[in-house]
Amino acid sequence: MKKIHLGLLSLSLLFTACSLDLSSTEADGKWEEMKLSKKEVHFEHTGGSDTISVKNYSSWWFASACNGECSDGNRILPSSSEAEIIDNKLINGSWWSAEVLKDSPNKIAIKVDAAVECLSEDCGKEVFPRKAIITMTAGDIFESITIYQK
Repeated sequence: MKKIHLGLLSLSLLFTACSLDLSSTEADGKWEEMKLSKKEVHFEHTGGSDTISVKNYSSWWFASACNGECSDGNRILPSSSEAEIIDNKLINGSWWSAEVLKDSPNKIAIKVDAAVECLSEDCGKEVFPRKAIITMTAGDIFESITIYQK
């Protein structure tokens, strides 16, 4: 008899915990668009740093980035730690880097290196202005931030 009561109690708890909201008209996967403090950052040849925050999500992380125009062949993935585990809080794109701030997970700090001018044909001249695109995510929602250096 105790087994029957225990079984009925477990069954009722299961149905209570797994209830469906059939009255909702909200579509699955419809997330609110990220509200960024800015979608672009501009730097001079001397480089510098800037901070961007997402206002309506408590945390976010890097999905990918690219230098110049994005294509499948030039994607930059978040950095790996020493243990070969991908850390989606840090990304590096040769002349720039970005990090999700540990004490404020809804903010990223972007750092851009000073441009090194080269007068020789041998040093692989960099094209200016230069541009990078960082793609951020907070789950099923994505937003892009563009870095410009002139």
